[in-house]
Amino acid sequence: MRALGFWGRHEYLKWCQQVGVEASLDKNSADRRSELDLVKATQKSQLNALSNPRKFLKQACAGDLDPTTITRRGWREVAVALTKAAKNVETGKSLETFLLHLEKNTDLVFESAQIGGRTYPFIDGLVRLHARKSLWLRDPLEWRPRSHNANRQFAALTHHLMARFEVPAFMGAAWLRSERGAHRYRDWYVHMGRGHNIRTAKTLYPMTKAVAHHFTNAPEDLTIEGALIFADVKSLNGGRRLVNALMGSRLGQSVERDEDKRAFWLSVYRFLIANPMLDLRHTGPIIDFLAHQKFETQELMVGPGEIEVRPPPQPNLTMSRRTPDSLLRQVEAWHGELRAVRANERRFWRPSGIPDLQLRTGPKDRPEEHVYWRVRELLSHKDLVDEGRRLRHCVGSYASSCASGGMSIWSMERRRGEHARVEPALTIAVDAKRAVIEARGLANRWASDQEKLVLDTWMKKAELSAGPYLHSAW
Repeated sequence: MRALGFWGRHEYLKWCQQVGVEASLDKNSADRRSELDLVKATQKSQLNALSNPRKFLKQACAGDLDPTTITRRGWREVAVALTKAAKNVETGKSLETFLLHLEKNTDLVFESAQIGGRTYPFIDGLVRLHARKSLWLRDPLEWRPRSHNANRQFAALTHHLMARFEVPAFMGAAWLRSERGAHRYRDWYVHMGRGHNIRTAKTLYPMTKAVAHHFTNAPEDLTIEGALIFADVKSLNGGRRLVNALMGSRLGQSVERDEDKRAFWLSVYRFLIANPMLDLRHTGPIIDFLAHQKFETQELMVGPGEIEVRPPPQPNLTMSRRTPDSLLRQVEAWHGELRAVRANERRFWRPSGIPDLQLRTGPKDRPEEHVYWRVRELLSHKDLVDEGRRLRHCVGSYASSCASGGMSIWSMERRRGEHARVEPALTIAVDAKRAVIEARGLANRWASDQEKLVLDTWMKKAELSAGPYLHSAW
């Protein structure tokens, strides 16, 4: 597996399935030589392709490239996108013609755009445009760019293919975005590009004439969600500063479709507009407080693996008769309570889902020599502290990482006889990628040979990999 370039059995077995060889770890020397030759041939072919973008695109559209072996920035994204998109020969040929024209005339194919602080490869947008080629109004081969800016090139190409009439510039991002529900935005683009009013599209909620007008004329630097907030705020006579503050809150990340929730948030907008001297830096905390109080059920860890679900604290909360001062006092008090709750939650955390282990070693015919092993997860801050005291190390410092799900800590214990006292053996750290990154005994000693065998048994059963420094340290 190392010679093939894989660091774990899962990655290797997935590759076996992709290239059509037996997905098994039971391979003889001939099998291994054959697989090495296959990888070398693939790498040679890809090396030739990576020196020529047009040849690379042809091979990617034909399905002749393995995206997992391509490391060149931008090119790997193209290979991944085309491997998924070119599902048959006809589609692959059509994509090839489309992309080769763009590669010759633009900088789009291997570049990316920045939208709302996230990176989106243009290739994903090009593939989505191609997927709707039945809606194309013009031949892409007739299009030529008039700008050297990749963002403007993509906007012009999208308009050439999909629109007879002007579409707001910010709507072009709909073709690049992959988030859940982004396909609706692409429908809006086509609808508006045919000359129809946004109000007659399948919008997430009914729009008034004023909201639709402000949405259509929103600044081009906004995201689509930002344009929807802009339209709401402007229709209520609010300004761009408030729009920017709301965009920085949780409301800027998704669009609320529920009629009652939307009505509530519009009342919040009215409150903020009616109090222009309220420092807008408080907008995010205010939105978090209101959402928590009115809409969010609460999950509290009250014991190892034990969760208590509570309803929203104030489901009937409204903005009527509130003043900025009273609201800010409530927000500040809530943040103090939240800090206390989070500190309390760190006492316990959810299980990682990794199975534990119980194992017996020793001669079958001499039960008096049996050793009983157990590997169990530590699920509270007290467990970590006790483990650190027993083995004289500082595993208690991992409490925050365990509470956030970034790490899980395990204790390996043994009994030298069925009724003997339980002894601590090793403390084991597993990261979020299910890799064992540390295994230490008393006073940070390395694992013994017998402990290594038990650890390996558990890792195989739980399908864990070894971190890069685990075995090298042994």
